[in-house]
Amino acid sequence: MLSFLYKSLINNTFYLGVIFFCFFPLLLVGTFPEYFYREYEIGYFLIFHNVTEIFSVIVSFSIFGLGYYSYSQSRNSHTLFLGVGFLVVGLVDFMHALGYKGMPDFITPNSGNKSSQFWIFSRLVTAIVLFVAIYIKPNEKYRLIREKVLIGLAFALVSIIFFLVIFFYDWIPTTYEQGKGLTAFKKNTEYVIITILCLSLVAYKKSNFYTSKKQLQYYLSAFIVCIFSEMVFAVYTSVYDVYNVIGHIYKIGAFYLIYKAVFLAAINDPYEKLIQTNHLLSKEVEENKVYAEMIKKSLREKENLVGEIFHRTKNSIQLVRSILMIQASDFPDDKNIQSIVEDTSIKIQTMSLVHDHLYANKDLSEIRVSDYLQSLVEMIRQAYPTFGIKINIHFEVEEGALLLDTAVPLGLVFTELLSNSFKYAFPDNRVGEISIRFSFDGNTCYFGYRDNGVGLPEGFDLLKQKKLGLSLAKIIAEKQMGGTLDIDGVQGFQMKLTFPNDLYKRRV
Repeated sequence: MLSFLYKSLINNTFYLGVIFFCFFPLLLVGTFPEYFYREYEIGYFLIFHNVTEIFSVIVSFSIFGLGYYSYSQSRNSHTLFLGVGFLVVGLVDFMHALGYKGMPDFITPNSGNKSSQFWIFSRLVTAIVLFVAIYIKPNEKYRLIREKVLIGLAFALVSIIFFLVIFFYDWIPTTYEQGKGLTAFKKNTEYVIITILCLSLVAYKKSNFYTSKKQLQYYLSAFIVCIFSEMVFAVYTSVYDVYNVIGHIYKIGAFYLIYKAVFLAAINDPYEKLIQTNHLLSKEVEENKVYAEMIKKSLREKENLVGEIFHRTKNSIQLVRSILMIQASDFPDDKNIQSIVEDTSIKIQTMSLVHDHLYANKDLSEIRVSDYLQSLVEMIRQAYPTFGIKINIHFEVEEGALLLDTAVPLGLVFTELLSNSFKYAFPDNRVGEISIRFSFDGNTCYFGYRDNGVGLPEGFDLLKQKKLGLSLAKIIAEKQMGGTLDIDGVQGFQMKLTFPNDLYKRRV
């Protein structure tokens, strides 16, 4: 509660300060006219008047530039409307300066009435634009609030004012009479403008569309200064007196405050939001870098763990093989036991090689087919040395990889075929030729094996085989790999295996 009262007091003190700043010069002139009131020579006053009016025109055009050219990015309908409105104000003020008495004639003879008529139109447009802008929300779209539409309306309004004052001035009530001063119409119009500004002040105070409290302060302060400016121009008696000077100074201050408010809405606040957003994004990027490093570290740890698991699995498999070999050594004369242990040892080594490749590979889920098959060939050559027999092996293997769950059964099938060829296919020292093919076609793999050996014995029936051998290869191919296996042993030995490559999913 105390904080709210303090903020209210601060805000009210600020606006009271603006009111005092505007009221104090008028109080001095009204209380001590013998010291402060004076009429200036036309030459000196024209210099002051032209400087202040040109400054006002520049500020008006600056407001237009901010509101109009920032619209493509900000889409702020409020500042666009204000900007185009002040384009009209700036152009009419420029004509007011050109039509001022003492300046070279602006198309028609200049007079106090002519410049006052331009002034009334300028101030009336300013008050109406500020009042209407209250009801144009920054982030809403309006059918008529578009760049080309508003520019067209602005130039049409400026043209109407120009022709009325220059050529049809008698259609407009007289605003200034030489030697008499302001007419009742001019004074009443100023009071109407002051009323509109007061309504705008109240409406802006209650509205909540402004982007910041500072922007609201600028708008409300501008209204207060504008009101005092119009009060001055409702009471002066000479177009060259001190009231005219004070009124123009107030006008410059009011336009500057409006410029600051539009600048905040069109440029400053969006860029502050952008900077704030960039700061938040930078913070998030830094946090993401930290999280990314944590994830990479965790991933490396998991990869090392999985790799270590594969390495230990390989060692465990080799340990099982060693135990079998040790136990088989107790029966050196039993050929059946030696054969079983030898075949089992080959199968164990086949599975061990998969884990060896996975451990050496960066990808712990798949291995390269060509490298794996060549490793198996070297293993079989070492397991079944061919003394005096030359066996040539030809590879036609496409580059590609297989998942662990597919590579292991393929290796078992392959080593079964290759070991049979080395053991039985090439008697009598004949030269052996073995052809190995492997290819990918989408999600389907094709594996072909062929040798020029003695082939299968007559009457061979794979389904009636009691030994594992090719029967195991068929079971593995069809049951575990989901493929189809065809065998032909008439002229040498041939086998074709087709299996899907997407039967299993990646594990790591």
